[in-house]
Amino acid sequence: MANIPNLFIIGAPKSGTTALANNLAQHPDVFISQQKEPRFFDAHTFYDYEDDYPIKDIKDYLSLFYSSKSKYNLDASVFNMYSKESIANILSLSPEAKFILLLREPVSASLSMHKQRLSYSDIKMREISDDFMECWNKLEDRKSGKGYPKGCRNKFLFRYDLLYSYELYIPYILEFIKEENLFIGFYDDYLNESSVFYEKLFCFLDINKIGIDNKKLNESKIIKKSKLLSYIDFLAKKSFLLREKIGMTGGKLSSLKKNIINLYKDNNFPKQKANEEVHEFFRKTNEYIMKLRENNHD
Repeated sequence: MANIPNLFIIGAPKSGTTALANNLAQHPDVFISQQKEPRFFDAHTFYDYEDDYPIKDIKDYLSLFYSSKSKYNLDASVFNMYSKESIANILSLSPEAKFILLLREPVSASLSMHKQRLSYSDIKMREISDDFMECWNKLEDRKSGKGYPKGCRNKFLFRYDLLYSYELYIPYILEFIKEENLFIGFYDDYLNESSVFYEKLFCFLDINKIGIDNKKLNESKIIKKSKLLSYIDFLAKKSFLLREKIGMTGGKLSSLKKNIINLYKDNNFPKQKANEEVHEFFRKTNEYIMKLRENNHD
């Protein structure tokens, strides 16, 4: 079937995956739906409650790719990497699908994820502190369900220890996915040697090499904590059906909210650092990445 997705960017978050997905969409052989991350196969990882799953029916999911005539239909739901079930279900639907795994050094990725959490006005999605180490020190509490933002419904997003311990997930990814169908890339290469990176990726996908405008997207903009923005979020969700009737959804609402958020940008936010404890925690992961990189270049 032409509308079955057969290309997946499965991780890791804050590793340039949003930019990569949008940049790949510049190629005529790659189609990406308006929902870059449909969160169909990885919903059980991303969300704590089934009521929050955005797509519950396979027909609705496949309809996202209804107009595609490209060689590849791309799903960039990066939390697929964290679940054997996700990978198995993808392969059940699309046995010869190809997968892209983009990895970033875990300490810098954790700091970037913390920064992203501070770009939310919704307190359920916003970190409890502007200080990264204060949040890191809450991880022991978070293992037992404590220390999360009030009303949090996406707890995995706040588990830096799990998000970037790649050695927990890559072994079953390598086991489930055929070697010829898995492309493992590295954030530094993607950022600093983009032309070489894309040349290898196009070769992997067996599509024509074209020039890519390597745009950087998804740069988190920290905003100050604001009761007003939280209230706007609350009203937006409560009034969705009414706004839908009058056409006040999507781009119009996003534009309005963006203008308000600009008033709350924190342009003087201090750069966060991780102490030796964090570096030591990820020492095993960095050793794993190094071996993976060496094997990848053999």
